[in-house]
Amino acid sequence: MPRIEERKHRIAARFGAAESYEAAAKIQRVCADQLAERICAAFQTPPRSILEFGCGTGFLTTRLATHFPTAHLCATDLAPGMIERIRARLPDVASEFRVMDAENPDRDFTTPFDLIASSLCLQWFSNRQKGLERLCSLLAPGGKLMVATLLQGSLQEWRDACAVERAPCGVPDYPTLDQIRGEWPTDGIGFWESVPLADPVAKASGFLRGMRQIGASLPREGSRPASAAALRRAMRRFDAENDSVTYQIGFGLFERNHA
Repeated sequence: MPRIEERKHRIAARFGAAESYEAAAKIQRVCADQLAERICAAFQTPPRSILEFGCGTGFLTTRLATHFPTAHLCATDLAPGMIERIRARLPDVASEFRVMDAENPDRDFTTPFDLIASSLCLQWFSNRQKGLERLCSLLAPGGKLMVATLLQGSLQEWRDACAVERAPCGVPDYPTLDQIRGEWPTDGIGFWESVPLADPVAKASGFLRGMRQIGASLPREGSRPASAAALRRAMRRFDAENDSVTYQIGFGLFERNHA
């Protein structure tokens, strides 16, 4: 099995096992709210068909279903465990649920989508540009893809603590705003804006525990684990200098050409 597929299985397994996701995913909930507000403002005529990828336990799904009750809403996620959870907890929130790798989306949809949306999933793509190209090809003419993802500067407080204490840090290398602006497909026009969100944390131990609880603790590929001593030094450094972590959120909007 190719290495990238092995990593996706590990991502799906961690998120699927995240039983405490609902309680721990504070920033995820705020981010879904802000993305939903942007989506509502972008549509004068309600979309008739919506595809959501990385639906998780349904933060954004619920908002989309509330704002666009007549739309056919297909909620998808890479993790079967997440799909099982949202289907059991919110059986009527979407018209359709399916397990899907959004980076290589299914091609059997009967109609194109007026809206493709996702909150905090794109950062797990191995090749954003190709993934965005494939997703945007599923849009109807004039359809919109609207997403939120993490940008460079996210979790910088933990990165800095690890760097000072020379502890290996597994935080992924998120793209800059300029990098991600150049990754839109060519058959439309896209925009990005960057918004910082601060998440109060009392101690590094709580921050790290929260990352594990939401399934987001998989280190970047190629990183090595920190020793117990180095990890303790980094945690002490973080506790001495910080009472929050920053998430640099990129909100993206792509509109496919009408022709």
